[in-house]
Amino acid sequence: MSTISTVLAVILIVVCVASALMDFRKPEKLLEEMKKLKVPAERLPLLGVIKILGAIGIAIGFQRVRLGEVAGVGLCLYFAIATVTHTRIKDSVKDTAPAFILFVLSVLYVLTTVAK
Repeated sequence: MSTISTVLAVILIVVCVASALMDFRKPEKLLEEMKKLKVPAERLPLLGVIKILGAIGIAIGFQRVRLGEVAGVGLCLYFAIATVTHTRIKDSVKDTAPAFILFVLSVLYVLTTVAK
């Protein structure tokens, strides 16, 4: 694993775990955002689990590179769908940017891991 993919992995793990914790806690601001995105509040725990599984897969990927690649591809799909969901409702750039940035980081992680 290259230094770049390691740094990207750590960033993705930290952000996914932090974001998942917010999904489980369901703060009012997040509930308002999900309502705007037309995502039912009862789906938040599922979204949190997906992020936790992605983070675990990437962490295991330090030892089992293929699993890290698969987890990275899963996060690419997740954040691509999140970006599309934001753009579908014509959300602001400020609100869409985090999903898009995480999509780009996920793609870069996969590319740098595969390119070893």
